[in-house]
Amino acid sequence: MAEHESNPFNGEHDRKPGSPQAHPRAPADSGEATTPITMVEAALDLASKGWRVHPCRPQGPKAKSPLLPHGHLEAASNPEKICGWWARWPNAMIGAVVPESLFVLDIDPRNGGSVEALEAVAGTLPATLSTWSGREDGGRHLYFLRPRGELTSGNLPPGIDLKLNGYLIMPPSLHPSTGRAYRWEPHAVASVPPALREVLRPPRPEPSRTQGRQPECSALVRLVGRLTAGERNRGLFWAACRATEKGLLPAVEDDLVAAATSVGLPEREARKTIVSARRTAGSQR
Repeated sequence: MAEHESNPFNGEHDRKPGSPQAHPRAPADSGEATTPITMVEAALDLASKGWRVHPCRPQGPKAKSPLLPHGHLEAASNPEKICGWWARWPNAMIGAVVPESLFVLDIDPRNGGSVEALEAVAGTLPATLSTWSGREDGGRHLYFLRPRGELTSGNLPPGIDLKLNGYLIMPPSLHPSTGRAYRWEPHAVASVPPALREVLRPPRPEPSRTQGRQPECSALVRLVGRLTAGERNRGLFWAACRATEKGLLPAVEDDLVAAATSVGLPEREARKTIVSARRTAGSQR
């Protein structure tokens, strides 16, 4: 697979300052001879490559949850902080914040997730940076470069989750149920394949429910769907006022919102504009 030109995870020379590399030094499952390292050494190694880490509970009913008062929001790459945390909790699991430049697919076999199920809807996946759960049931995290635009998990098979933020448990943390280590499958982080990008793409709003039923509704929806930046709020307000005056707003409101979002207006803002129009036009009837 051709590498992404701006991929900071494929080598030292094109790594952006502060960006995580693909994986920490010599993972034990990479086929290389390695010396076992402690959790604090592994956490420091991740931090040295740009990852922001924090300690998580290794056992008990809250295992995997953050030990810090503000959770992953306190994650850091500062060696002094990390040494202090693991001096206090030497057996803590390692949590790492999902970098903004990546997204992660979390495959959980306990809920029916599998790579085979994912490939059934998204086609063959490229080799990419992965971590395997110490639960030893086939659970894993697949890291991909995050593309532009919104991503959604709505079309993913059961047992597969989309992680865009928050944190994940990192190797070589020991799973609380098995005592086995999470492990790396070291690859360069792959760009998202086109077929997978389509699976993750939000459905495009199609403001057509009123077409053929109410000519006046359809005309208002088409008008909103042609608005450009700078006139979207004003145009939506005008259309919603006309719909209110004609008693059509209950039937056309969702279509007006869909049309407005299709030209770039956030849904929340569109609905606030319609509420304002309903009050204005309603008070004049």
